Amino acid sequence: AGAEGVDPAILAQFGFGPGAANGNIVPPPPQGTNFRFYWNTPFQLSPHNPSTIYLGAERLFKSMDRGNTWVMSDDLTRNVGRNDRPIMGLDGKAPMASKHDGAAAYSNIVTVSESPVVPGIVWVGTNDGNVQVSRDGGMAWKNVVDKVPGVPKETHVSRVEASPFDPGSAYVTFDGHRTDDHKPYVFVTKGFGETWTSIASNLPQGNVNVITASNRNRNLLFLGTEYAIYVTTNGGREWKRLMQGMPTVRVDDLVIHPRERDLIAGTHGRSIYILDDISPLEQMNETTTDKADAVLFDVRP
Repeated sequence: AGAEGVDPAILAQFGFGPGAANGNIVPPPPQGTNFRFYWNTPFQLSPHNPSTIYLGAERLFKSMDRGNTWVMSDDLTRNVGRNDRPIMGLDGKAPMASKHDGAAAYSNIVTVSESPVVPGIVWVGTNDGNVQVSRDGGMAWKNVVDKVPGVPKETHVSRVEASPFDPGSAYVTFDGHRTDDHKPYVFVTKGFGETWTSIASNLPQGNVNVITASNRNRNLLFLGTEYAIYVTTNGGREWKRLMQGMPTVRVDDLVIHPRERDLIAGTHGRSIYILDDISPLEQMNETTTDKADAVLFDVRP
C-alpha cells in the first residue's frame, strides 16, 4: 500500500483482505485472455500524476484515471513454459510435491519504475530475465537485457530503478540464486539501456534484491542483499556494509522517506529497520571523505 501523494485521504494498495474493492479490467480484454500475475505484484503511482497507475502482470497495465479504465501492453516476458523445464533432472510435467512452491504463474513482471525526471519513460523487469524500457508511456517497448554484460540468460530481475537525475539512466539488479548463482549483479545505464556498466565492484557473494538511489546525491546508492544493506557514496566504485546494529538478514525492500530522509528497510523475517536521517550521507562527496580532517554536516531540525 502507498499514499497517493496529493490527497491524504487516498491510499493505493494491492492485496487481499478487508477494505479492498474488487473489480474487472475496463475495457475487458478479448475473451479467453489469461493474465499471469506475480505473487508480489508490482504497482507504481506515477511520480508526475497520482491519477496514473502502472500495474505489472505479464503485460504492463496503465490507468490514467485511478483505475477506472485501463490499457495494456503486449506480453513483455519471455513467456516461458515452466512445465517444459526439467526440475532436478526430472520431467517438469511429472507429478511432484510443491512443484512450483505455490506460485500461481511464471513469466511475470516483478518490478516497475517510471522516471521521476520525464513522464512516460517506464522500465520493467521480469522474473524470466527481460529488462524492457518504453519512452512513450508504455505504447512501444524495447528489450535491452542482451546489452547487459555477464548475466546468464533468464536470470530473475530483482529490481529496476529509474534515475532521479537523468531521463536515460537507470539501475538494475539480478538475482541468480534459483540456479545456484550467488554472484552480485548490479548495473547502471546512462543511455536508455543501450550500454550497461557493472557497479558491483567489491560486493561480496550474495544475490541482490533491491537498489534505491538518493534524489539529492547522484552518487549515493543503497543495496539490499541476501544478508545485509550496502551503501556507496561514489556511484558504486566501492561499497560498505551499513548499519552495525542490524542482524544478518535478507533485505527485500528499501525506501527513502521523502521528508524525513530516513532509510527504511523491509526484511524477510526480521520486520522493518529504520536508519534515522541519511542527510549527512547525502552531503558526502570525495572532498568531505578524502581531503578534510573534520566535516560539519547540516542536520534535521
